[in-house]
Amino acid sequence: MNDAVLITLADKNFIPQAKQLFSSAYWNGGWQGDFLLLAHEDVPEGELTWFEEKGILIYRCKRLTVRNRIGYQHPPVVLDKFYLFTPFFKQWKNVVFLDADMIVEASIENLARIKGSFAAAPTTEISLKKEFRRGIEENLFNELQKRFPLEGEAFNTGVMAFDTTIIKNDTFDNIFALYERFQALNAFGDEGTFNLFFYKKWERLSRLYNTYPFYTHDAYGLPYRKIKPIVFHCGWEPLPKPWSKESYLYQEWSDNLRKAEMMDITKPQKPARIWLPEEEKRYERILRAKHPWRVPKRKMRTAYASIRSFARRAGRSSLDSLSSFFKRSLSRCRGAIDPLVGKTGIILKKLSPRLYRKLGGKN
Repeated sequence: MNDAVLITLADKNFIPQAKQLFSSAYWNGGWQGDFLLLAHEDVPEGELTWFEEKGILIYRCKRLTVRNRIGYQHPPVVLDKFYLFTPFFKQWKNVVFLDADMIVEASIENLARIKGSFAAAPTTEISLKKEFRRGIEENLFNELQKRFPLEGEAFNTGVMAFDTTIIKNDTFDNIFALYERFQALNAFGDEGTFNLFFYKKWERLSRLYNTYPFYTHDAYGLPYRKIKPIVFHCGWEPLPKPWSKESYLYQEWSDNLRKAEMMDITKPQKPARIWLPEEEKRYERILRAKHPWRVPKRKMRTAYASIRSFARRAGRSSLDSLSSFFKRSLSRCRGAIDPLVGKTGIILKKLSPRLYRKLGGKN
């Protein structure tokens, strides 16, 4: 038994993804602790044999809801993450959880060093308030806002790390009670519930541990091949999933899955790269400085959303109205197109090169 355990979650449809996640953590992340699979109740026993033969522990999860969908689109298996906060996991000092749709690229040992608290990585640009749906049950939403002002950013539950001293005998029950009370408002599965339970009590991890390829490419204009995080998260994005042959990450993902057969967790590997804490902080500062929402934040967020929604609908026959719309909407945002050059700049440049240049875009 090691001091730390790395955990992922899978139902019967995500067994290959779980194998790939563990393999990438073993070969690229150099994980030194134990491995454990949260297995949803629909996973056949025969599928679990591979994990057991590799020395990977199994925690069988009973389904926690009769609903087939949680929030907008999440399957009920996501609620199995609540089991992480049962006394069973206190046999380790630290728990590190990663979603099975992730790829580990470098050492994640720093996640096993959280002391006395809970840590998670932020969810791109989703505010805490957007974790919940309005217009469904207004009285319930008002109750929610009275208990939790819903201020600030939300964290993503794809990567969570915590010291197990935070687990009490009633922690699981308290988390589940929050879910049951506000489940009608949840937008993204388990995420809203965890954000309520750890409201203003979570430590912020670097986005290096939760990097979305499309979002990073779109927001910062980085070529996909130059995005080199600690952990890729390939969940909700519009790109093909890495287990699809159309994905630019398919070769790496399939290599990791193949190498899963060669894992020997009694012989940990050296990580492909180790990011020092100072490097993580410097990277985070660079991202914050270059982020398009900060040019300036409120104006550009509105402008960015407007450009994307309008330009998608506009055709060449509507260039005159498009030009008029942009001149009116972005009259105070001159020179701001270049930081947004991702998808938005490309679309605008194709539709109206003249307007693109006038707003400050570079050829």
